[in-house]
Amino acid sequence: MKFKKIITLIFILIWMISVFCLSNQTSNSSGKLSEGITEKIIKCFHITDNMSKESSEQFLENADKVIRKLAHYSLYTLGGILILLHINLYKMKINKKIIISWLIGTTYAVTDEIHQLFILGRSGEIRDMYIDSLGVITGIIIILIIFKIKDYIVCSKKE
Repeated sequence: MKFKKIITLIFILIWMISVFCLSNQTSNSSGKLSEGITEKIIKCFHITDNMSKESSEQFLENADKVIRKLAHYSLYTLGGILILLHINLYKMKINKKIIISWLIGTTYAVTDEIHQLFILGRSGEIRDMYIDSLGVITGIIIILIIFKIKDYIVCSKKE
């Protein structure tokens, strides 16, 4: 059990460091990264092939905003998964595990947005804290569903 606690904690720390590094980028670096990802997605699906240059650029700009918010949501969904997997290794009621996991993930989201206030060209956004918190909740729900499926399968095998 101690080994699992250490391993899950290492994964949480890797996740936290990754989020910190992404947040530590200046607005130019962060913008270039997200625009590059957005362009690759758009090119992969040939979304703007039949659009004018102006329409294509406007679409790219709008899509980039969506991709940035999805990145927040996805990163914190992963965080919610990792945190609950770690907290689940401790003996306490499931409701307490859920609340603690959500508080840890949301607190990290708040500190992440505060951190961005000190980065050139970046800003801390309350909207992003909500998106991050929703991601944490989603990660927790995913794990709870997996636990229920696992319990169902184990109970079915016993019968």
